[in-house]
Amino acid sequence: MKKVICISILFSLLIGCSGEEDIGSYQNSKIYEFSWCSYNENYKPQDLNNELISYIGFLNNLESRNGLKKETKYLNPYEKFGGYDFIWLDIYENELQKNAFSEFSINSEVFNNWLISKKEIIDCDENKQRFYEINVNSDYSFSDGDQTYIGFCKIKDGFDLNYLQERIKNSSLFSEKLYNRNLLIPLFKNMDFDFVILVETDFFSKDLNIIKENKFINHCEEYKNFASNSLLFNTYLID
Repeated sequence: MKKVICISILFSLLIGCSGEEDIGSYQNSKIYEFSWCSYNENYKPQDLNNELISYIGFLNNLESRNGLKKETKYLNPYEKFGGYDFIWLDIYENELQKNAFSEFSINSEVFNNWLISKKEIIDCDENKQRFYEINVNSDYSFSDGDQTYIGFCKIKDGFDLNYLQERIKNSSLFSEKLYNRNLLIPLFKNMDFDFVILVETDFFSKDLNIIKENKFINHCEEYKNFASNSLLFNTYLID
């Protein structure tokens, strides 16, 4: 099987150091869970697409019968950095629903059969990266093929997270174009960065950089091999 090996810069950006989960007041917030995945040898996206039928059926049944909703998105990078083919993103409504989903899925033959099929086709890093959503602004309906931007920031000494949050929230940049904007914080206390900006938009740009355009670049540590502090993806809903 093809081993998923994230290049060092991506691994350091979206991985948490060992630490105690800081749930606190974010317990009712949405949870974003990222996994880096690669296709195993001789498999391609169409093979995964064929196996998604049972997964989607399980999700739909879980929502209709138990009221549990889970979003899944396929993030296809514009630039291939090596080591992974795409990011699998699961979004849970809150901590309670995430735990309930785990309980139902463990006892579901359909879901476990799907996992077996999934592992034959793709190899995903099991060290998933989890974040809480703390600020949301939704301005348009997201569609398949729209762009997802991920910006990350390790705040320099002397700057305040709350100050940057307000700057992001009130930025005129978001009044000029249509975006869905989320501000995420890691579940772990000790991380390589302090927050993530996740933006979805139908405005296509290879140069989309919220950190830079909001002039936050001077507030954030600069990664030596990844100076833009941003990643761009073509995104597909799995529903």
